Amino acid sequence: MATGSISSLGLGSGLELQSILDQLKDVETAPIRAQETQKETLQKTITAFNSVNARLFSMKSHALSLSLESDFLKNKITVSDEDVVTGRVDDGISESATRIDVTQKARANSWQSPGVASKSAMIYPAPGIAIAGADVGITDQPDTMTIKYGAEGAQKDIHISLGIDMSLNEMADAVNASANNRDTAGNQLVTASVEKNSDGLYYIRLKATNGGNTADSQISISGFEYVKSDATIAIAKASDTTQSAYISIAPGTTYQAAADAINGASDNPGVMAAIIDDGSAETPYKLILTATSTGEDNRISIQNLPMTEVTGQNGDSLNAALTVNGITFQRQSNDGIDDILTGATLTLKKTGEATISVQNDMDSVKQHILDLVEEFNALVGEIKGTTPETVTETAEAETEAPLKDVYAAKKTIADLYTLIGSTISTGGDYSSLYDLGMTIDRDGIIHMDETELDQAIAADPEGVKTLFLGQADDDIKGLGDTINDGITNMISISGSVTTQIDAAEQKMERLDKDIATATERLTKRYAIMTSEFARLDSYINQLNNEAALLTSIIDSFNDAKNT
Repeated sequence: MATGSISSLGLGSGLELQSILDQLKDVETAPIRAQETQKETLQKTITAFNSVNARLFSMKSHALSLSLESDFLKNKITVSDEDVVTGRVDDGISESATRIDVTQKARANSWQSPGVASKSAMIYPAPGIAIAGADVGITDQPDTMTIKYGAEGAQKDIHISLGIDMSLNEMADAVNASANNRDTAGNQLVTASVEKNSDGLYYIRLKATNGGNTADSQISISGFEYVKSDATIAIAKASDTTQSAYISIAPGTTYQAAADAINGASDNPGVMAAIIDDGSAETPYKLILTATSTGEDNRISIQNLPMTEVTGQNGDSLNAALTVNGITFQRQSNDGIDDILTGATLTLKKTGEATISVQNDMDSVKQHILDLVEEFNALVGEIKGTTPETVTETAEAETEAPLKDVYAAKKTIADLYTLIGSTISTGGDYSSLYDLGMTIDRDGIIHMDETELDQAIAADPEGVKTLFLGQADDDIKGLGDTINDGITNMISISGSVTTQIDAAEQKMERLDKDIATATERLTKRYAIMTSEFARLDSYINQLNNEAALLTSIIDSFNDAKNT
């Protein structure tokens, strides 16, 4: 490829000027290429040191965890029969074993209605009296209709005078127009209307003008078969009877409509209504009310519904009952029982006996030890050039290792060996990781014997804790802090790894500047040389042309002389 600005350089002179120019430039760019290669090597070194730094941070994280007392205070809970009870335990709780006898699970109170033939059967039927028309006179003598309105114990009597031969429409108008049918502010209390029952016969319906669904808007009447008021269902929980739900239902309300009204009530105290099919041949459908929470506090009471109690009938307790260490307890729920065993939360599954054991959980401590060693081996593998897969097998497969012969990297490994192998004067059986099953093979790979580690933890968990945490009262630094502090120094701003990265980056910056300067200088130099070679090419071409002309003149002269 031509370097100069004239791609046809050399065509005029017939000389390989472009090739000569390219060869000269290739020779002079050799130092720049060497610098580029040096940059690539530095970049690999920086990348490798960054990877080492990441490994060191990971090791530091595990060492830090091993220096925190909270990691040694973790607990676990085991249950001899998890079909009976399960549990969880807080950290820092003393080890214990407790026998639990669950004699009853907490239950939800439930009620059921008598069976009916279909969901559309009426739970609150309309009057069935045979009045064929709304304008037919039906009274044979003067009378007084008394309507009771309001909450029980604070009802207002609304007296309506009835004349002879009054029709249903006239009676309804009398109720609506009565001055007695007003509150102190003049608002109408009860609205009367003429309705039809399912057989097409007429009756008077009384409903609360304000819409009902409150204790203060209950209506009742007696003595008039052709008049029926809306009924108010009252549902409450034992723990708070002041929060009762009041649900007004009209004459002719079906079982399904009553269930929907209960479930949709804005003040539902915690009751679920459902229509079930129990499989009976003639009357399979029943309205079921079930408390949404268990226990005596959630026992429900019901008014104005034809229902009998099922779960909890005859005063049977709805609470969970269990015996712990000879003491009997009752609880409202089967879940979240956290006030019987200190620091433990229990969930009852079924009746029966089980033993709950609280034990120190050193699994996370063990894992941090194993991970610390694994990260160290991986770091050694990166520096020496052994692949992660072969590190633990002490194989000698080699990969590219830019740090293999770097003193700072070798020193980092040596310092880590010293840190991990540190001896702590605890006065106990465990003074180093070697006592927990650590060995180093001839290739420098660290191994932890998990069986030996498990045995050490099981035999003396307090000794393992002391090894890593030390003894503050005696100014003895634990192995966790020793390793953590040592690695902190390595990765600090003045640490060997950071220093090596900074030095390599500074060299790269200088190389970038040198390469840019040399490239710019060489570009200018060969731009000038290209121009000079172009003039040379033109001059040689001119000389060649003049030589050819002179040769032609001489040849013509010789030809003329010979003739």
